[in-house]
Amino acid sequence: MAFCPNCEAEYREGFTVCPDCNAELVAQLTPENKVHDSSEGEPVPLQSFKSSAEAELVQDLLNQNGIRSFVEGGEFAVIPGSFSQEVIVMVDERDLERAVEIYEAYFDAESTAPAAEEPSESQP
Repeated sequence: MAFCPNCEAEYREGFTVCPDCNAELVAQLTPENKVHDSSEGEPVPLQSFKSSAEAELVQDLLNQNGIRSFVEGGEFAVIPGSFSQEVIVMVDERDLERAVEIYEAYFDAESTAPAAEEPSESQP
């Protein structure tokens, strides 16, 4: 048997490359040759938000970049659209440094983007 170190799919003899990942197959999966670390990690807070929409946006961004994360909190309150507690994006402690880099790069880039030029009064 052969295994893909990326998706961990099992292939019968004769296959040398994973057709899904294009990764070279290995005889057995070990912690050294697995692409993804599947060991247990402790969740730690990355950032808190006032709305679940903001938190989910950040979580999607992190997931797209391979960061293990989830949203915690944000139970609905009596007033529609409001929450009774803060919403927190939690990340795996092993991914925290990279998650902070991604978060800061994304939001710093948005805040420093050049503003669109407004037409002057003399232009029609």
